[in-house]
Amino acid sequence: MAASVLRLYEGLPASYEGPSPSRRPMPAPPEFRPPENATPEKVEEARKRHEARLAQKPPANDARVRHIELIGPYAQTEGPSPESLKKVYACGHLAGGHGPACARTILTSLARRAYRRPVTPADLEPLLRLAAASVKRGESFEQGIALALRAMLVSPDFLFRIERGQAAAPGNPVQRLRPYALASRLSYFLWASMPDEELFRCAGQGTLRDPAVLGAQVRRMLKDPRSRALVEAFGGQWLQFRALESVTPDRERFPAFENNLRFSMRRESELFLASVIQERLARPYGIPGVKGQQFRRVDLSGTPRGGVLTEGSVLTVSSYSTRTSPVLRGKWVLDNLLAAPPPAPPAGVPRLDESTVGVDRSLRQQLEAHRSNATCAACHVRMDPLGFGLENFDAVGAWRTEDGKFPVDATGALPDGRKFSGPEELRAILRQDKDAFTRALTEKLLTYALGRGLERYDRRTIKAIAQRVAERDYRFSVLVMEIVQSLPFQMRKGDGGPS
Repeated sequence: MAASVLRLYEGLPASYEGPSPSRRPMPAPPEFRPPENATPEKVEEARKRHEARLAQKPPANDARVRHIELIGPYAQTEGPSPESLKKVYACGHLAGGHGPACARTILTSLARRAYRRPVTPADLEPLLRLAAASVKRGESFEQGIALALRAMLVSPDFLFRIERGQAAAPGNPVQRLRPYALASRLSYFLWASMPDEELFRCAGQGTLRDPAVLGAQVRRMLKDPRSRALVEAFGGQWLQFRALESVTPDRERFPAFENNLRFSMRRESELFLASVIQERLARPYGIPGVKGQQFRRVDLSGTPRGGVLTEGSVLTVSSYSTRTSPVLRGKWVLDNLLAAPPPAPPAGVPRLDESTVGVDRSLRQQLEAHRSNATCAACHVRMDPLGFGLENFDAVGAWRTEDGKFPVDATGALPDGRKFSGPEELRAILRQDKDAFTRALTEKLLTYALGRGLERYDRRTIKAIAQRVAERDYRFSVLVMEIVQSLPFQMRKGDGGPS
């Protein structure tokens, strides 16, 4: 909901181009007050921020609303809707008048959906006893069903996805998923929710494992609006933009970062296209002519932006609260784009002196001195150059040419000898590593689909899937289909023996 003042632009200064502009002289801008006990460099940074604030036009819609009174809806229907009653009372008696078999019919229907599989007498009898005991105590039939439903909602079969396999041959450590378990695995992969009736029907008929039927279901589910969950849930896990919720950049150094920008960064990554942005992102991105809160496609030609690597969410979560981190950004690229994560740092590695970053020496100079340690060099020679190529973006993703009082040096050389200067040339080099990126994305998506970490025995599957995706023009839908048809997705480890 949005509220606005009527004739908002009327009577404002002429620069707002509204009706009846004010003729009163503009008040004098506030004077700059340097922070106490600050170094000359910090004073200069504060002065630049002050001048930047003065150059911005205050938003006309920065109105303060004391309260909003909402009236209605009128003639509101009270109680549960007929649609929800039909889902609960599968016996068809929506207005009461239940017979002896109604409790069994109702609880069978509810438990089937809650447990995402057909129910057995062992599942149903405890629920029926609870409902009967409630009625025996003088409570209504509906209260008895509600008590059984509460028990259903705390059952492990509801709270957890218990994947059962079909009986395997003696000595075989791998089992095929049962049809209903496969349906649940597929629906939580693509929709992050329970199967719908069509998936249940395919599972009940035993046809879901048929390649033609399975392929048709995947295509149907990807076209469904519920597949948006795949972008939001998997994208947040892969690109790590879910971490934006806990990121708090330093307010003094990055005063432009606020919750609206945080939301815009996350939404941009959810839309997953670098050309889809809105005004709040256009300002730090330096893109003119973008007005309003709605997202839209824009032409990024001639800008240093392009792809997920230069999105604000990625640049922010791979930085510290007070500064950028070529190490974190390089590690992010190796882990998420190239499937080559570096090992954990050894114990006892000294930290950088934060008080001198950008003052006595540039961040790059400090990292190069740190890399002179032979113990550190093995990993940093892979990570640091990738991060240096993104140093023109500050800790919240805004473009810059200076870091403190030092010019940004965004050049780098990879261990294989390839060199670049700036983010555009770095992206061009990364685009040459399509096979590495395909393996990385396959690993991340397979991990998400299975809900477990990958093991050594998964490597053969990852290699085969990545190869087939490359042969079919690197389409994401092909990757999804290959994962769904893969052995790890359709099988599970048995109860005993190594897999």
